[in-house]
Amino acid sequence: MKTRRLIVLVAVVICLLTAIPGIAQGKVKLTVWGRDVLDDDPAHVSVAALVKGFEAKYPDIDVEWVALGDPGLMDKTKIQMAVGSGLPDIFQTWGGTTMGSYADKGMLLDLTAELKNIPGSAAAASAMTWKGRIYGVAPFFAVAGIFLNEGLFKANGISTKFASVDDLERAAAALKAAGVQPFACGAKDKWPPLAMYMYLTNRYGGDIFTQAAARKARFDADPFVKAATLYQNWVKKGFLGDKPLGEGYGDAQQLMATGRAALHVTGSWMCAQYSSADFTDQNLGFYAFPTIPGGKGKVTDVMGMPDIAYAATKEAASKKAAAVKFLTYAMSTEAGQADPGRIASMPGVISKSNLTKMAVAVFGQSKTVQFWWDQNLPAAITTPLNETIQTFFLPETNVKASLAKYEELAAANIK
Repeated sequence: MKTRRLIVLVAVVICLLTAIPGIAQGKVKLTVWGRDVLDDDPAHVSVAALVKGFEAKYPDIDVEWVALGDPGLMDKTKIQMAVGSGLPDIFQTWGGTTMGSYADKGMLLDLTAELKNIPGSAAAASAMTWKGRIYGVAPFFAVAGIFLNEGLFKANGISTKFASVDDLERAAAALKAAGVQPFACGAKDKWPPLAMYMYLTNRYGGDIFTQAAARKARFDADPFVKAATLYQNWVKKGFLGDKPLGEGYGDAQQLMATGRAALHVTGSWMCAQYSSADFTDQNLGFYAFPTIPGGKGKVTDVMGMPDIAYAATKEAASKKAAAVKFLTYAMSTEAGQADPGRIASMPGVISKSNLTKMAVAVFGQSKTVQFWWDQNLPAAITTPLNETIQTFFLPETNVKASLAKYEELAAANIK
């Protein structure tokens, strides 16, 4: 009789345990919010390989991957909205001040001790560090540079060596005269013009943006105005096409892919696509943005930010060991090698294309990396920033007045 009761009791316990997700198999479930769906799209291959490889290495951990699209939106909107309804264990982020604001609110899990010795680039580690504490990892970095059509430059006898922005402007004029659109941009989508404006502002004023963001300078200070004026002059000269505000980012890519434009100042995330024979038959290179004579910025001042990064939230506290395993595996050479073209932050990853090798070289020579302004400023003034830059594309705009208006908004929103 006692034996029968014991059997019944064991059966009941097994049923109860089976009803609790993950317990029957002894598995831990990690909920991860990421950008891309886990399919065979070449753009998604690295995250798909990350999850597959991790689960193969750690069969006792299940990854519930939730694809939420744009990581900027996820960073600034969906994580905020999830505070009351339930945070994931880990989420994809771009690090920096947005991540830092979550740390200040007690939303993130301090993993300084667990992650401080993981090999990787100093820039990646810095991006995931806030006030001396580490909250995640950045397996892939992105830097802005100049994608350049080597064939078009050679065919028109134009040098690809830019000692200064003056040389870049002369090259643009020669391309325009040859019937080639000098710069592809994609201004219709608002954010694409930012990279070149960041570079021009830096080349005039060095670290002026950091000073303005810290309220030690104004966003209508001389370097911002000079950069906007030069940008506007290039627009007036037709260097960015006949109707740049009607050209989306996808249009810009097609202009480069078909050889109708020769230059594209954008992020290294385009390396895989611009080196793919399925996308373009053009021979493209990747170059550092040149300096301005008399300016404060250096060629080693690079604009960029983590391309793919992950931070752990306080929800992962009860399964810290699993979260640390995921973040550590994300920084492994095995996981990094799966990506077709991004700049890997971890050592040992071999670049799959010449474009990525060139981008790695630009990143490698950097002394400072300035994060994207529209991701590293308070959310209330990031869209207005990109809208302000769009006004530079209108020939009648007084760029100083436009920047002064933005400065008023920044002063009211940066504490």
